Amino acid sequence: MATTLTNSRTLSEARCIIDQKVAELRGELTGIDFVLAEDDRTVMIYCDVNNEHDALAIYFDLAAGETFDPERHAADFVSPSARFN
Repeated sequence: MATTLTNSRTLSEARCIIDQKVAELRGELTGIDFVLAEDDRTVMIYCDVNNEHDALAIYFDLAAGETFDPERHAADFVSPSARFN
C-alpha cells in the first residue's frame, strides 16, 4: 500500500526545528549530512551535535522538479536567509 505525502517540509523549516533541538540540548552542530530517501523526494538531514552520541535526524522535501544536491543543500542550510524563507 503506497502512502501519499500530504504535508511537506522545506529546508528552512527543517533548519528551524534543528536549531530548536540543538538549543534544547545546549550543544553545537559539528557535522551535517544529507541523504536522499528511496522515494527520491525526501531528504534526510543527519546532524552531529558535540555533546550527543546519536545524530539528530530530520527530513525536508524537495520541491517539484528540484534535484538532490547535497552541496547546495549544505550551503542553503548554513545561509542565514535560508532560515526565514
